[in-house]
Amino acid sequence: MLKIIILLFISYIVSPLLFSQEDSIRHINQRTVEQEDTIRLINQKTVEQEDSTQTVGKKWYQTQYIKESIVPVTLAMASATIMVIPDLKKNLQNKLNWNNDQNPSYKNLGDDFVRYLPTITTYLLSDALHDYGFKAKHRFFERTAIITVAYIASDFVVYRTKKLTQVHRPVTNPSGGEDYSFPSQHTAMAFVGATFLHKELGHISPWISVGGYLAASYVGYSRIARNRHWTSDVLMGATVGMLITHATYWAYDGIMSLFSKTDKKSVSMTPYTDLENVGISFSVQF
Repeated sequence: MLKIIILLFISYIVSPLLFSQEDSIRHINQRTVEQEDTIRLINQKTVEQEDSTQTVGKKWYQTQYIKESIVPVTLAMASATIMVIPDLKKNLQNKLNWNNDQNPSYKNLGDDFVRYLPTITTYLLSDALHDYGFKAKHRFFERTAIITVAYIASDFVVYRTKKLTQVHRPVTNPSGGEDYSFPSQHTAMAFVGATFLHKELGHISPWISVGGYLAASYVGYSRIARNRHWTSDVLMGATVGMLITHATYWAYDGIMSLFSKTDKKSVSMTPYTDLENVGISFSVQF
């Protein structure tokens, strides 16, 4: 009986000490977790500050606008070079126009359809790859608005440039249509689609971008082979298509950045068309 009393007394004395130690350990663990969260937050802010510093500290030639303009500007310079060097334009045409559509041996190379292929591919791949966890850069209605603006702007630039330069085709248009050729509208539309594909899905695989630009290049080559355009027309058409599409993305992303603190779902761009007008409706819901 005495032993039992002694054990109960010891338990009474020791139990508070044990619970106190458990509370201390729990408190220490809680403090450790809080310190880890604080360190993680500090590291995150440091990374954000480094990214911001890198962005601000970029040279002008390292910006996105310059990088994305290098290829189209180079093509424009090549086009201008061909036009100013005597007889170079005609010599190139004589070597490349093997598929003149006025000859009995003419073969339809499908350039009238292939110019739309990169754009169609963008929508088909976006749906197919979405099931595997890969997403396009923009939602359906956003990218539809972007490609619509790019097509309209590109077509406007091509039409006005043709009227301004009045460069005639290598041969008269057999269908009796537009006889001005500079720049190539088919090529411009093809490169609008290729750049659209690159911007929306190129981050998934570079081969997607390569495929789009190969298809667009095929359209340009076909227009020369068909003797409907000079090489300089095609190069300038590619320039227009790429630059207009890049500029459309720059403008869209710039507008969206103005509402970065607002839910993006409240900002929308929607293309519209009727019998007399074609355009874009831009709305912001506050």
